[in-house]
Amino acid sequence: MPLRQIHLLLVTLILGALTVQQPKGPKLPEELSEAEGQRILKEHHPKSHVEVTFKISDAHLGTALKLARESQYREAADDLNLYTELVVYADAYTRQLPKEHRKERNQCLKLIEQRLFRQTRLLEAVTMEMPSNYYQVSERAASTTKRIRLHALDDLLGGGEILKDPGAGHDEH
Repeated sequence: MPLRQIHLLLVTLILGALTVQQPKGPKLPEELSEAEGQRILKEHHPKSHVEVTFKISDAHLGTALKLARESQYREAADDLNLYTELVVYADAYTRQLPKEHRKERNQCLKLIEQRLFRQTRLLEAVTMEMPSNYYQVSERAASTTKRIRLHALDDLLGGGEILKDPGAGHDEH
């Protein structure tokens, strides 16, 4: 009997250690389908990982537009929210890359900036199709993507130093 208790204790300790050692990082949105999540997670190279994330986000943004045009606003809002969460995920994933992977990080930041720039018109079209009671969903998507795009651009061009608060650190004369 004591041998069984020791075995159980060892198994518990090992499982506990494995749980603690799991890599920390951004989590995929819960609303993502299992297939979509697997498509993203199977990509281990940072740029490919972010590219696949944006392919899936593009699909959800396109679906949001289609649903909004069909007056299926609740479903369109759900797709728009998922789109926004995927953009947030791609940004968080990129920013958690170690400093030693500067080249990959910059490739991902460039990809984020370019993809968000290309999605601007489609996002605006979705916003125009949504009724006013879904304004918060549309506004969140627009402001989040704008902030992430500008932050990526700032990091690429100015090392994060260009888009600072204009009043911060300046002496008034």
